[in-house]
Amino acid sequence: MYKSSSALSRVLWLMFWTILGISVVFFALSSYFFGDIYAKAHLSSLDGALEEEKTILERYARGDVGREDLSAMVNPPLSVDNGFYLLTDSERRTLACTEGAEDYFTADAVTRMLEELPPEGGDSVRAKKDDVTILVKAERTPWGYAAAGRTLRAFDSAAMSFRNRLFISMLLAAALVLLLNTLLAQQATRPSALIRQMATQVARGERAAVPENLPGKDIREIAAALNEMSLSIARAMGDLKYEKETMALILEGLQEGILAIDGDGNILHENAAAWRLLGNGETESYRMVMAALREDSREEQWFRRFPDGGRVLHCAVSRLPREEGKESRGTVALIRDVTEEEHLERTRRDYVANISHELRTPLSSIRGLAEGLRDGMVTEEKDRERYYSIIAEESTRLSRLVNDLLELSSLQANPAAFETERVDPRELLEEIHGRDRRLFEQAELQFSLALPEGALPCVLSNEDRLAQVLTIFLDNARKYTPAGGCVTLGAEDTAAGVRFFVRDNGIGMDAETCRLAFERFHQAERSHSGKGSGLGLSIAREILRKMNVTIHLRSAPGEGSEFSFVIPFGG
Repeated sequence: MYKSSSALSRVLWLMFWTILGISVVFFALSSYFFGDIYAKAHLSSLDGALEEEKTILERYARGDVGREDLSAMVNPPLSVDNGFYLLTDSERRTLACTEGAEDYFTADAVTRMLEELPPEGGDSVRAKKDDVTILVKAERTPWGYAAAGRTLRAFDSAAMSFRNRLFISMLLAAALVLLLNTLLAQQATRPSALIRQMATQVARGERAAVPENLPGKDIREIAAALNEMSLSIARAMGDLKYEKETMALILEGLQEGILAIDGDGNILHENAAAWRLLGNGETESYRMVMAALREDSREEQWFRRFPDGGRVLHCAVSRLPREEGKESRGTVALIRDVTEEEHLERTRRDYVANISHELRTPLSSIRGLAEGLRDGMVTEEKDRERYYSIIAEESTRLSRLVNDLLELSSLQANPAAFETERVDPRELLEEIHGRDRRLFEQAELQFSLALPEGALPCVLSNEDRLAQVLTIFLDNARKYTPAGGCVTLGAEDTAAGVRFFVRDNGIGMDAETCRLAFERFHQAERSHSGKGSGLGLSIAREILRKMNVTIHLRSAPGEGSEFSFVIPFGG
């Protein structure tokens, strides 16, 4: 079994502080015992000096030696090896003292010791005088007091040297132990540090690996397993990132808006289409969609439609899976602008209704007249001729309607453009003017041709289709211009090409009629619809659209209308 690296590190540091504490205790005890042994050695050396002093004191008491001899005896014969001596009588009056050592015996500790000496025997004391350590031993005799002492300068120097060396040795040992402990701790914590670093990198989504040459079989197996796990996580993260980026691109590429919120109402995602459709959070459409998202519905999916200015938005709301730890579920909305769809659907319905109406009118007329002729209800030859004429006209109208429908369907279904050629505008307009002049005369209208002096540049277009468009415009002008009015067909040179136009001073159109003028079956005034199908302007628009040409319409009620377009110059 292997201890965890953190536990092993704590054990190593505990060992270090234990060793350091033992070293400090050893240093203190060594200093103490060294001083004690040294002092005992000096006390033993003072015993001999005391015996000699007691002998001198006894001889002095018997009168064998004089007082002057006492001083000579303690200076210097006994004053060797930093020794100093004191002889007193029984009243502790000084009889002789080593020169220069008087102050040593005045130390408080020495004075106290001398005063407290027992009647028999002696005592010793270690004291400090003028920063000098002294050792003094004294005995009481029947003839007085004898004291011998020694300075410990050499001892202090030796003790200081011993302590310094011991301290340096302890520092070196502590440094060595600290170094070894640090190396061992680093080695012990290296696997956990590598694993922690790897976990941090994996948490950031980075690819990470642990060396598999770590000490210990179990550690190597763990490292291999972690590397395999990291590789699997990196692959999974890469797949998730790819899927997320792909989904983001797909959502951003949608024309429909996507808006999702979580259970707390915070926006999770909003694509560019949603921003385009809803704008910022201050728009009414945005508030309506958010209200639909937060709606407390029991259904998994619900739909809402609401107007937004001139648009109609369709909102399909679905519930998201429940998030862990949250009671409410998020929702996502698919927002579509169905304005064009509704317009197309309405146009389709109107188209079918208009076709039905336009077909029903001539068919009903033909059927009624034919049934009357079949049943013999028309007996006069003149009435029969009139009936035959009306049937022929309605048949022609019906044929023209069908042909216009087929023409419009062909134009819309065939994506190919028309073949182009060089067309002389002057020749084309003069030909149309000459062909249609009698029709305008019969309608009591003035039909004029407006062309600039000189030749017009040739244009690149399809001559037959140009003639067809201009003829549609002329028919429309003839239909909506009252008798006595004027219709003008013309062309002029512009920077972009030749501008063709048809202008009249008829009834004109308001803004709404101008907007719908090119819609199928639309007729500005139903009273003039008897001779038209309402498809002419739609056919003209489709023809010019295939030529990449735009129709311009300028009109006002009571002021007439002008249809124009510009064809680029030919090469």
